[in-house]
Amino acid sequence: MEAKADPLPLSTTPNIRTRLSIRRHGIYVVIIIFLLYQTIDTVMMSTASSAAIKSIFLPYVEGFSSDETPQVRTTINGTEFNLPIDTGSTGLLMGAPLLPDISPTTGTPAHTYLSSSRILYSGRLVDISITFHGLNGIYAVATVPVLVVDTSIVCPWYDPLKDSFACPYNPDAPKPKPRDVSKITYMGVGFGRNNPGDGQPFGVPAMNPFLNIHSINENAVSLHAGYTISTGGVHLGLTKEIVWGYNFIPLKPGLTHEKDPRDWAMVGMCFRVNNRHAKCGQGLVDTGISQMYLRTEDNVDIPTITIPNPNPNGATEWVKRVNPGTSIAIGFPNLEEEIVMRYTFRVGQGGLMEPSYVAPGKPRGPPFVNTGRNLLFGYSVAFDAQAGRFGFRPVKHGAVPSF
Repeated sequence: MEAKADPLPLSTTPNIRTRLSIRRHGIYVVIIIFLLYQTIDTVMMSTASSAAIKSIFLPYVEGFSSDETPQVRTTINGTEFNLPIDTGSTGLLMGAPLLPDISPTTGTPAHTYLSSSRILYSGRLVDISITFHGLNGIYAVATVPVLVVDTSIVCPWYDPLKDSFACPYNPDAPKPKPRDVSKITYMGVGFGRNNPGDGQPFGVPAMNPFLNIHSINENAVSLHAGYTISTGGVHLGLTKEIVWGYNFIPLKPGLTHEKDPRDWAMVGMCFRVNNRHAKCGQGLVDTGISQMYLRTEDNVDIPTITIPNPNPNGATEWVKRVNPGTSIAIGFPNLEEEIVMRYTFRVGQGGLMEPSYVAPGKPRGPPFVNTGRNLLFGYSVAFDAQAGRFGFRPVKHGAVPSF
C-alpha cells in the first residue's frame, strides 16, 4: 500500500494582506516608541531647564543715571510698560486708566504715602501678573497685589500716624489739586518700609514683585528670594556666583516677620556730621531719588540753610538744605567696629557718590539716612530676603557689568 505524503501548505510565505497588516503594526509601534521617547525627553529637558534656572538678569531700559530712576521692561495685561525701580517703597502702583480691563469695583481698598515726594495714592489692591523681560528672550513672571490708583494728590501735611485715605484739610494752604493718574507707573521693591509712620501700611513682602517670581520662560521656579542692584541692572534670585564679593550685614526681623519670614527691618547705619559724635539708626539706599535725607531726634547737629525752592512745582516757597562744605560720614552698620561699608563726602564738592543735594528730614527718632541712588556709583547692593541680610560690593570702575 502506497503511503500518502502530508499535504503541502498552500504557500510557504504570508499572503499580501497578512504582510501589509504586519507592516502597519510595525510602523505603529515605531511611531509610538518615537513619541514616547520625545515626550520623556521633553519632560526631562523641561525639568532640567527648570531646575537649572536660579536667576534672571534685567537690564535697564536706559543707562543708569543720577537724574532718572532706573527702569526695566515689563508686560502687564498685554501692554508693555517701562517700570521705575524704587527701593524706597514696596508695591507696584498703576493708574486705573492704564488697566481698563479691571472693573472700578474690583479689589480691596488701600493707600500708600511716599514721604520723599509727599504724594498720597489711594485705590484698590488687585492681583495682577507682571512679566519681566531679561536678555536673549528670557522672561520671568510674578503675581502680586497691585495698587490700582484711583486718586493721587500732593499732600505735604499728611501725617501717616493719623491720616489714611484722604489728604486732611489744612486752613493755611490751598486745597490740593488731584493729579493725573493715567500716567502713574511706579514699582516699589524695598523692604522694611511698613513701619508705623512710614506711610506704607501695605508694604509687605507679598506686595514686592522682585520677591514673588514664580516662573521663568513658563517653567515653574523657586528662586532664592532676593536681588542685587547695580548701575548695570538687576539680578532676581540669588546664587553663590551672583553674591560673590558682597559683604553682608545681618538684618533684624521686620514688623510682619512672624507671618512672612521674608519681612526684614531696614539695615543698620551710623552717620557723623563735621566729625561730631555719631548718630545711629537705620539706613536706606533709595533708587527712587538722587538726593539724600538726614534725620535725628532734633537735627541740632545738622547745619542747614534756607533757600528759595528750586522746584517750580514744589509745595513750599522755601526749603532747607545742609550747608555746602559740610562733612558727612556714613557707615553700615556703624562707624566704629564691624564696618562693612563706609564713605565720606563734603556737600557741594561733587564726589563720586555725593547726592544731588542733602536735606534734613523732619526731626524724630531714631536717626535715619536715605542715601539716594548715587551710592550705586561706588557700590552695588544685595538684599537677601531668604537669609535676612543686606550686602555691599565695591564697584570696579571700567569693568563691564556681569550679566
